[in-house]
Amino acid sequence: MQEPVRASEVVRSSVMPAAAARPTVRQAGTLILLDETSPVTRILMGQRSQKLAFMPGKFVFPGGRLEAGDLRLAAGLGLPADAASRLLAGTPARFTERHAVAVMLAAVRETYEEAGAMLGTPGKLDGSNPAWSAFAAAGIVPAPATLFPIARAITPPGLPRRFDTRFFCASADSIVSTLSFADRPDPEFDRIGWFSLDEIAALDLPAITRQVLADIEGRLRDGSWRDSSQTMPFYRFLKGRPIREMI
Repeated sequence: MQEPVRASEVVRSSVMPAAAARPTVRQAGTLILLDETSPVTRILMGQRSQKLAFMPGKFVFPGGRLEAGDLRLAAGLGLPADAASRLLAGTPARFTERHAVAVMLAAVRETYEEAGAMLGTPGKLDGSNPAWSAFAAAGIVPAPATLFPIARAITPPGLPRRFDTRFFCASADSIVSTLSFADRPDPEFDRIGWFSLDEIAALDLPAITRQVLADIEGRLRDGSWRDSSQTMPFYRFLKGRPIREMI
């Protein structure tokens, strides 16, 4: 695995001219699925379509922005205390535990839509929520307690789309149902696969994805990736300067 990139390198590889429009920073969730059933851990990643305006052709983890349906479902779900504390660290008062749950749900929903992998436990879900109708039909309720916060990053200024993204890890054992590649609701990925860390190092990755992978490698090495009480890195800009702080 390559060495972590410095924040300054993230800037050089990502920032567009200062004259670019300033888009709204949207809340988002990303899910890093870990398959530890073999001696070499593998991670699920997808290659974004070349037709997309944002990061075309890049390999990324499945995920996407928070939607109203996620926030609606979050009202009936809670978080373990450690995860809630980690996700609420360094956030404004308007970002509540409900929002933290909703971001986790966004990561789970997007993983199903983009990669066809459904995570959760058997149960009854309100079928009137369009964003979660597939889970309701399958009798699966998302389980936030099976996701562990690992990092947070805000997209640098100057890009056409910006997100305040929380990265979560989960075991591939949490997958309860899968779709074929052709049947995925969202064909955003041209390719999906499980890759070892060495294989991922050779892929075309966004700088922040490579950095988070380095963070994950450390957590895999010391066995702490399931421990939400551990501090996690937060990548952002402060007064125009890129920083990495632990929260």
